[in-house]
Amino acid sequence: MLGLFCEPFRKSTWLLPGEFTFRDRASSAEFRQVFSLGNLMRKQNQKQDQKLQADTASLLFLYLSMDYDDYDKLFYRDETQELLKNVPWLVLRSEQYFLPYFFLLPCFRTELDKLFPDDKETVFHHLGRYLFNPSNQAWGAIARFYDDYLAKAEQRVGLEIKVGNPYETPPSLMLPHILKCIQEESKILPRLQQNNTTTRTTILPSFRRKTSKVMPIADGEGSVSVRVYRTSSHEGMQESDRNYHNMKALVDVYLLSMCDVLVISPFSTFGYVASGLAGLNPWFLKNPGDYETKPLEPACRRAVSPEPCFLFHPGEYVPNAVHHCRGRLGPVPVILYCEDFVFGFKLGNLKC
Repeated sequence: MLGLFCEPFRKSTWLLPGEFTFRDRASSAEFRQVFSLGNLMRKQNQKQDQKLQADTASLLFLYLSMDYDDYDKLFYRDETQELLKNVPWLVLRSEQYFLPYFFLLPCFRTELDKLFPDDKETVFHHLGRYLFNPSNQAWGAIARFYDDYLAKAEQRVGLEIKVGNPYETPPSLMLPHILKCIQEESKILPRLQQNNTTTRTTILPSFRRKTSKVMPIADGEGSVSVRVYRTSSHEGMQESDRNYHNMKALVDVYLLSMCDVLVISPFSTFGYVASGLAGLNPWFLKNPGDYETKPLEPACRRAVSPEPCFLFHPGEYVPNAVHHCRGRLGPVPVILYCEDFVFGFKLGNLKC
């Protein structure tokens, strides 16, 4: 994260101090084996008569990634949180947006209701805008691209296309699928005829390259000019240990978040974060393979809230699609199934 974000608030830092004892060991398998809360819980389960010693530990490792086991998931219990209050150092590793589950825990719920008293659909939006402010270098690249190519547009449409296997979803299948979504399902663009299409590529300052396609098109009632811009950060593989690579990703995500409408791929961190930062309900593209076998199915579906999906939750609590209003007026917090992943859930509002 070095150089990607401004520090979140005064006298704080995103980075561990250089003198931190476990700085170089925190990513090792040995560190998880020795210090993890999950292993502590496992040992306790094997020795029923021994008092759990989490409250006397000086450091614990909380492993909350997608492949965590049942003992790691005990983190999501009120009694576990009570023990963790006395631990000075908690090292947490996760690539998940697990905040939605905190709204189900009494020990967090009171404080969360104070922070987010009304609208639960914009929790990530407020947290992301408050905490994740791009560094000067990243913001410079974002601002240059936006000012030069997007600022004068009457409407900005962001397309985030993630293809897992290009052989299974080739362009010949993907492109008609995208057009079906933006023209027929979402009505972002009417069904139009293309005329005088031209393509040009421009090298931008820093690491940006812009490819644009200009399409003067008509729908029978008038004409409109559609310009398609694509940045050249398509590197084919995620390389999280390279900050230059990470900055390209950050710039792309922020540019997407500056759009007026978003069409994103399912199960995608890029799309989740862009929608959350924008505060927009995105359109989720469906798998074009599904569309090929079920041609009557819609190509995309509108999300019910901008909130990212908690993909792999602990599983102890399977949420209902809707919670009762209990006589209250206005929006109340609800847990909803994710549109793009049936086993995940997300935050939303219910209008009573």
